[in-house]
Amino acid sequence: MTPKEALKKYFGYDGFRPYQGELIEEILAGRDVLGVMPTGAGKSLCYQIPALCLPGLTLVVSPLISLMQDQVAALGLSGVSAACLHSAQSEAEQREVFARAFDGGYQLLYVAPERLETAGFRTFCAENPPVLVAVDEAHCISQWGQDFRPSYLRLPALLEGLPVRPRIAAFTATATEVVREDIARLLTLRDPFVLVSGFDRPNLRFGVHATTGPNQKKQALLQYLKEHPGKSGIVYCSTRKTVDEVCALLVERGLSAGRYHAGMDGEERRQMQEDFLYDRISVMVATNAFGMGIDKSNISFVLHFNMPQDLESYYQEAGRAGRDGEPAECLLLYSKQDVRTGEFLISHSREADSELDEEARERVVAQARERLRQMTYYSTTTGCLRAFFLRYFGEDPPRTCGNCSNCLAERTPQDITIEAQKIVSCVYRLRQRGRAIGKRLIADILRGSKSERIQSMGFDGLSTYGIMKDTPRRTIVYLIELLAEEGYLTDTGGEYPVIQLNARSNEVIRERRPVTAILREDLAKEKVKPEPRAPRASREIPEGDSELYRRLAKLRAELANQANVPAYMVFSNATLREIAAQAPHTDAALLEVPGVGEVKLGRYGRAFLNCIAEYEAEKRQGAP
Repeated sequence: MTPKEALKKYFGYDGFRPYQGELIEEILAGRDVLGVMPTGAGKSLCYQIPALCLPGLTLVVSPLISLMQDQVAALGLSGVSAACLHSAQSEAEQREVFARAFDGGYQLLYVAPERLETAGFRTFCAENPPVLVAVDEAHCISQWGQDFRPSYLRLPALLEGLPVRPRIAAFTATATEVVREDIARLLTLRDPFVLVSGFDRPNLRFGVHATTGPNQKKQALLQYLKEHPGKSGIVYCSTRKTVDEVCALLVERGLSAGRYHAGMDGEERRQMQEDFLYDRISVMVATNAFGMGIDKSNISFVLHFNMPQDLESYYQEAGRAGRDGEPAECLLLYSKQDVRTGEFLISHSREADSELDEEARERVVAQARERLRQMTYYSTTTGCLRAFFLRYFGEDPPRTCGNCSNCLAERTPQDITIEAQKIVSCVYRLRQRGRAIGKRLIADILRGSKSERIQSMGFDGLSTYGIMKDTPRRTIVYLIELLAEEGYLTDTGGEYPVIQLNARSNEVIRERRPVTAILREDLAKEKVKPEPRAPRASREIPEGDSELYRRLAKLRAELANQANVPAYMVFSNATLREIAAQAPHTDAALLEVPGVGEVKLGRYGRAFLNCIAEYEAEKRQGAP
């Protein structure tokens, strides 16, 4: 079977998305690959299709039970034999999986990285060596990554110990150049084909709304949900306590919401996740413990109640919106308290890294602080949000995208040359004294603070003391952050960050070049306004077919309930939209709809064709 034949038969598509075909071709040729593709770009198909074309077993290393279960369930509905082994299964269930796997009953077997170390699994692999090993969420192997998991470091030796070395395919949605190099080195990829498809998701609109704290965030959240009634979405919070508070608020206001965090009982978490997947609740309020294993295609928004600790996590979590290609929104509610919370969590993360030596722990913490600094820059920038994170991931994007909150805001660049000169001059005077200090203390000097600390350190004797006495402290701090973001100053980051001069500082104080910037507006007293809708990325339902779509959606829900699976696993919203638009009358015509494969045609085709026929008959009878 060719890759295109497998794609059509099992998944119902005539052609691959960009870059999928290249990766699949290299895997089938026997080459190791590293694919970096954004969430929703179809990474899973890049190893699932080769698994269907290759003789033998494909082993998929995956970090979360929910992720494995979701993929196995979806594959089963498409007619693919797959299973997973995980700690939540009983011994009897695990023995059953092993027995069938020994008999060659599976094309794909999903396991956690810890499973590869067990004696039973090693024996199984020795007698049934996999032809392909796919490493999902491969960034977890790198200490430079945002989600480092020491268990991934044990993969290379175990893979090399197999009787026959399989081809290895590593995939991730978030990896800077440093992380990509680490993945290839640690997994001992041999002459790998590396493909970075680009991190842009055009159907997502990114936004940041600055707030003064939790109360204003709650009002912003309620306003947003009021303007998006019935939409399916995730609200991420940084702590379990905040999850509980926000969920209680939404339920109190009559909204269909549930919660998810690691402090809940396992059965309650399972029920909440199932309710969200089956559309029994619209909004899931959760910590980042939720989502990696959720392949729900109709999530129309992801709202972050708190700023994540790094852009990698934010991009991965926000990317859970719009997986079906439909327009979706990613909104971050930011406050300065989020930065302090992030710093606290990083400082206390050392205790969790017990498997690392002291030097490695210090390195991991330092890297986490730098990522937090970049995340803060993103949250406060007045430039294009899309361009910011694309540059962070190593791309060279246009300066504006026209589809983020900053690009859509009408703001005029302002001349801040004088303010920049005063700030950089203050840093220069401090360096002359051999001192480097933080931005808030610099602001106090410029404002002429008479605090004991300023006087005891002799900073009241600087020539720049008090030269910005009429400027609010928070404004000066913001300008310092902006100058650091634009490269005129350097923020060292770390536990005790200080502001230093750099090569570009001379452009301000010696070359006297003008400095302009779009200043962030103070949104503290503004109400959250609905942002203009982005243009739809998929086909609209033709006039008059909305009732057909409603009936098809109802049928899909009934079939999903009968099969005990989420509705999107029967057909995605995009596929359902196309069925409503094309209104096919035959099996052959229905098979032409993207997302309808042979197995699903046989399983659901007759029901959908009957629904269309009944709808059209009623229309004809009701016609004048």
